[in-house]
Amino acid sequence: MKAPVLARVALCLAVFTAVVLVRQTPSSAQSSAPRFISPLSSQPLALTYDDAFLVVANPDNDTVSFFDVRENRNLRIAQVPVQKEPNGVAFTPDGRTAYIANTVSGTVSVINTDLPNGVVQPPTQHIRVGTEPYSLVMAPNGSVLYVANARSNDITVIDTAANAVVRTITNVGFEPRGLAITNDNDQQDSDETLYVTNFLAVPVAGKLDGADDSKEGFVTVISTATNTVTGTISLKPLVDTGFKATGDALARVAPLPDTDPANFRFTTGAYPNQLNNLAIKDNYVFVPNTGSSPNGPVRFDVNTQSLLSVINRGTNQDAGRTINMHQAVAAQLNPSRLFITQPWAIAFKHSGLNGYVVSAASDIVVKIAVDPSTGAPAVQNDPTDPSRVQQIKVGKNPRGIVINTSDSRAYVMNYVTRDVSVIALDSGPETVVSTMRSADLPIPGSNEDKIHVGRELYHSSVGTFDAPTPFSGPVVGRMSRNGWGACSACHPHGLSDNVVWIFPAGPRRTIPQHADFDPSDPERKSMRILNWSANRDQQEDFELNIRAVSGGQGLIVLDDGVTPDPDVNDFTPRSNEGRNQLKVRGTPAWDGLKAYIQFGIRAPISPVSKTDPDVISGEALFRSANCQSCHGGAQWTSSRVNFTPPPAASQITAGQIVSELRPVGTFDPTAFNEVRQNAAPPLGAAGFVPPSLLSLHAFPQTFLHNGAASTVDQVLDNVTHRSAGTGGVDTLTNAADRAKLAKFVLSIDSATPPIPIQY
Repeated sequence: MKAPVLARVALCLAVFTAVVLVRQTPSSAQSSAPRFISPLSSQPLALTYDDAFLVVANPDNDTVSFFDVRENRNLRIAQVPVQKEPNGVAFTPDGRTAYIANTVSGTVSVINTDLPNGVVQPPTQHIRVGTEPYSLVMAPNGSVLYVANARSNDITVIDTAANAVVRTITNVGFEPRGLAITNDNDQQDSDETLYVTNFLAVPVAGKLDGADDSKEGFVTVISTATNTVTGTISLKPLVDTGFKATGDALARVAPLPDTDPANFRFTTGAYPNQLNNLAIKDNYVFVPNTGSSPNGPVRFDVNTQSLLSVINRGTNQDAGRTINMHQAVAAQLNPSRLFITQPWAIAFKHSGLNGYVVSAASDIVVKIAVDPSTGAPAVQNDPTDPSRVQQIKVGKNPRGIVINTSDSRAYVMNYVTRDVSVIALDSGPETVVSTMRSADLPIPGSNEDKIHVGRELYHSSVGTFDAPTPFSGPVVGRMSRNGWGACSACHPHGLSDNVVWIFPAGPRRTIPQHADFDPSDPERKSMRILNWSANRDQQEDFELNIRAVSGGQGLIVLDDGVTPDPDVNDFTPRSNEGRNQLKVRGTPAWDGLKAYIQFGIRAPISPVSKTDPDVISGEALFRSANCQSCHGGAQWTSSRVNFTPPPAASQITAGQIVSELRPVGTFDPTAFNEVRQNAAPPLGAAGFVPPSLLSLHAFPQTFLHNGAASTVDQVLDNVTHRSAGTGGVDTLTNAADRAKLAKFVLSIDSATPPIPIQY
């Protein structure tokens, strides 16, 4: 070959090589490694960047499952043990490493894979992070992993090259849960924005707890360039939910009869609460949440709402486009309704303006469309039946959703049925085309199966029950009216929504149920008196909540197996326990619910060190002030059901078991929120049931029955309260001592040795 020809070939090769290099590593120091193409959101399941493989968390059996979803194979290729209670998962873009957030263990497991060859190794490392890591999100280029630590209230930053913690971001708010990261900067991730939800709403300064606008939800903004907090976004209450009440307790307007539609004339609002997840679409961030509407009167359709809040990314403020998704269901022409209870997760198609919201309690996925100019979302109707909202039926208690990059498939993680629903998005109306088993269900008839029945009912707004004789088909839909309400709607994870409700007895903060039964008893038979007013002595008494608060038909029935037993009431001459009940897979419904509350709800882990000198001193002060007289024992409350229900009539005054009440100066009848739902003066003069101190740290800024204190220190400012165990002698006059005592109280969890009650 002649020299000029060789020179031309060399020049062409050089140009070609340069073009290839430019395409692979444009301008700055960029990697040719795979990267995700869209904003990412934390979920309990995750896809590789090429949509080939899926990983799913199995919280109840401490494993994760890997699936081959190439060409719709939908094949589970591995189930790998990790550590305790995995909830969050994430892949590096190439799928060669999976990360798992183990909530109880406080670690992130590292799993190396060669998925195309079906190879998944056991975890090679468990990275210690904060307290109760719940969710994960990967930087788009896979270089950094962010971990939301729900109890230590911080974000761990992990360098994925070294698999090491490089930073902890603090001041992110209470109970960080959902994570979403932008993907605006091509190959550079140094200046992305990370959005973090705070799960529970906190009080608004100057607002009265119990009002429909008394709290607000927050989303924290973090710069990934500096890994520091750059802002906090307040999600404003919805002024008008679109559903009217028949009265206004805080305005002292007694409810009118609900038999006359004209009496529904009082506007109700709702504040964003239970912010579990969020997703980014173009210029907006969308946050599904359970809106709380606590002002009385209590009624199924004014207690909780299905909100979708919108953030403007340009201003990082509430866009003022919040919708109540329940309104779309109420407005549908088809009278057959299923409301969108407990909106828990959201994902968007990569192209177009459609997204999908997961309703955890109603077992459905709902389609929305977004106005690109305003961010306003709208719930979509069924294209095959425009008279109703489009609702895609999935498994039981769905908690997460991801969509592949071609927008052809969505994958939904179903917690209770332990499977994954595969939804076709590319061929007509969206439908479930496959269901993949992620983990085995409990052995039928086992004690774990009984607990699982209770878990299913607790998290359901519908409920599916065995067919009672002589009926041939299952009984469906008795947990609430039209799917509007579930135990978990006010007790997420069996705990508390931290709301002060204006109930029939007065203002009452939702009590978490992790301390209902004595954890030191292997059979957990010993139960505390229930509610602040000692007006429930059996779990089965909450049949009344299913019927009244949620508007359902309930689970206790007459001999025909379907008619609600009318003789269900508090302290009736015969016990509510052991009544004729509907069954689920052969297990009586209330037996299952009680088993779940006994054994299926765990106490949150405190981030406060047990070895902190102030905590040790605080425990000594707790003992010397005899705080254990009201707050001792394994349940950290003196309250006990120490009789065989029902109680004797002599034990009851004004519907309360008065022997269990403690008047300790926490009732102020002049407080404006001290009112009953019917606008009458509240109960409280006789005192309240001592609340459990177990894991009190998990419920921020709302203490006492009516939320009158925003810190434990404020609770201890009450001299009558703090000296109740010492006969009125105040041993806690020193503010520094009270601060140490408060720190001990906030350190109490299931690892804290109980302090016996001195009778």
